[in-house]
Amino acid sequence: MYTQYRLYLSSLAIYRNILHDPALTALQAWLESNVRQDLDYVEICNRYHQFCFELLRTERCFSCHLQSLILEDDNVFSRTAEKQGEIGPELRQSAARDLDLLQRVTGLDFAELAPQSVCTMVMNGRGCKGLEHDRALLEGSDWALQIDQLIEHYRANSRGIMARYQALRWDAESGLAGIAHPHLPRLQDLIGYEYQKKMLCFNTEKFLGGLPANNVLLYGGSGTGKSTMIKALLEHYRGKPLRMVEVHRDSLPSLHHLAEILSGYNLKFVLFIDDLSFEDYETEYKGLKAVLEGSLQGQTGNMLIYATSNRRHLVKEFFHDRDHLDDEIHVHDTQQEKISLADRFGLTLSFAAPNQEEYLAIVQGLAQRQGLDIGAELLRRQALQWERGKHGPSGRTARQFINHIAGQVGEPGRLREF
Repeated sequence: MYTQYRLYLSSLAIYRNILHDPALTALQAWLESNVRQDLDYVEICNRYHQFCFELLRTERCFSCHLQSLILEDDNVFSRTAEKQGEIGPELRQSAARDLDLLQRVTGLDFAELAPQSVCTMVMNGRGCKGLEHDRALLEGSDWALQIDQLIEHYRANSRGIMARYQALRWDAESGLAGIAHPHLPRLQDLIGYEYQKKMLCFNTEKFLGGLPANNVLLYGGSGTGKSTMIKALLEHYRGKPLRMVEVHRDSLPSLHHLAEILSGYNLKFVLFIDDLSFEDYETEYKGLKAVLEGSLQGQTGNMLIYATSNRRHLVKEFFHDRDHLDDEIHVHDTQQEKISLADRFGLTLSFAAPNQEEYLAIVQGLAQRQGLDIGAELLRRQALQWERGKHGPSGRTARQFINHIAGQVGEPGRLREF
């Protein structure tokens, strides 16, 4: 029996990446241990419970975990399905064969093979979280006959890391990494800046619809909600083929490599660059300029750059710089080199710091959404007192104030002084 299941797993061709999953690796080691003569019972028991440990970490039963791996696997079949939607007969046949083999592996009866183990409940489905409804394509059916449904799944949901994560980060050395628990605020929770919301959503919806759209620069005072507005797009367009990739300034020289990777997916990507600015001696901005506009490779059609900055002109320039250019023949060209980066963003949205009344309106709105029962005058007085100890009125200051008082509200209408 053990040899038979080892043969099923060893015969995989299309879905061979699945064998690198920790639970499947541990399963293979346990199956092997049962046919070796040089291992004692303790080692066999250890390998089995290593498999239990890895499977329990997934919070799924064995069958559901295998299905999840299939739905997310990055292989020649899933890549072709996502990009083209049509699969040749040889590839279809190979994928169907692998699916049949994997379904056979789910026939392992852990209660019979390891009757003393407390892990058999999870192995056989009890206590399993299962799969989301829209991902349970293989439930209760012949997996090998679900090729067409699987093709549609890959086309709609992508594969590999993009199927698992909405938000990712890019590092020039380590590559793409998923963000398991991203901070996804709601767009409606950002009070004020309605014009900016409207324009950013309009641009994003054009992008998602396959129409020409612009790279966007959001600039303005600290704490005015620029980054929050961009991050909120993921939640606002949940269910759409949109992913967000956070790019640190140090990784900007590798943007061409990232663009090449993203072009292999049938998704739309927003590259999020926060707090973008450069000192006058830094030259990384030249790589960003080339990606925005001007290089032979350029941007792919499924990628936009949304950046925030506290500066309208992203490269710092001093008056005394112009004195140093006295001996330069083409002074204007050098100055234009420094200010042209911001011009390459097709859409620029300005975020002015709120005045006192706007700040108080934000405080009042946040207090209502938190369900804080506080008198208007007391809330106003405390909010102004809090703001004077900060760097001026802003959405961030208002949110920090509400977070501070949220645990202090006792009897209705009363708030302890601070």
